[in-house]
Amino acid sequence: MTKKRDIIHKRFQIDKSEGSIEVQVDFFLEDGVVKISNIHIHGNFDSGLPSSPTFERVNNIAFLISHYTNIVGKKIMERVVGNKYADEIVEQILKLMDELESSLSDIE
Repeated sequence: MTKKRDIIHKRFQIDKSEGSIEVQVDFFLEDGVVKISNIHIHGNFDSGLPSSPTFERVNNIAFLISHYTNIVGKKIMERVVGNKYADEIVEQILKLMDELESSLSDIE
């Protein structure tokens, strides 16, 4: 039997001169740690960001991860680096995770 996880849905918007980017993130709690189950990004201009990235932390550095299949059918995962919007999105996601962890520790 699988245990039902409570999902905490958050969204934020980043406004730039080129247009707006909306980010929706679903968080869940696992063993007292806030984790991400889903990220969806869309904007009204070509930001160069993947629409459904995942999130990865390595040595206290966080990245959005793009997933796609190349022309020979091989699944590819790439860190989104060098995109001027990705760092701001990662920073906001980390802030939301910290806020959620703080609010959960206040409850306990």
